[in-house]
Amino acid sequence: MKTLHIMRKINDPFALAAIIDESAKRPTALLLIQDGVLTTEILPEETYVCHEDLSARGAESPYLSINYTGMARLITECGRVITW
Repeated sequence: MKTLHIMRKINDPFALAAIIDESAKRPTALLLIQDGVLTTEILPEETYVCHEDLSARGAESPYLSINYTGMARLITECGRVITW
């Protein structure tokens, strides 16, 4: 069962530590939304950013940008969702 972490804040150290730890143990995905799209940390391989939030902040990201439909699909594909 894959866990999806949704991170709303920029560089949240507690959330990042928990996500990195879990990604080493089991399938994990990370979705960056709101100010989380501005995170500069090195993140797990399966990391996505909300296209609308990225555009609203005039930012770029090395991670795959997805729209609201893609976000909904990602949420339904994961067995567990944790929001930070």
